[in-house]
Amino acid sequence: MHEISIAGAIVDAVLDAAKKNNAKKVSEVFIEIGELTALNPEQMKFIFKTISSGTPAEGARYDIRVITPLINCKKCLYNGPIGFFEKLHFFLPQIKCPRCGDIEIDITAGRECCVKRIKIS
Repeated sequence: MHEISIAGAIVDAVLDAAKKNNAKKVSEVFIEIGELTALNPEQMKFIFKTISSGTPAEGARYDIRVITPLINCKKCLYNGPIGFFEKLHFFLPQIKCPRCGDIEIDITAGRECCVKRIKIS
């Protein structure tokens, strides 16, 4: 359950930003999480609620946008989503180009995990 450490780092970053801006309250946090991170948004929200208790982020709404994996194929120049992605928690399948089947690809989206915006007061 790697969500705990990542959620902790996100809450730390949110509280640090709030402190630097002299905020008394964090009301909303906008986050992007790529599907390839294997992070579960619902588990993340539960952890955020738990670890932000007693902080300026207590009760904040966490808006999580899940990013679909996108690739660029080096062989056929395909640029787009992968054909099928089974959500696995312990390992990820080899990602192939859905057009030509080659594995020489660049992943251009789907691995991110970042705070995009914070609403404070």
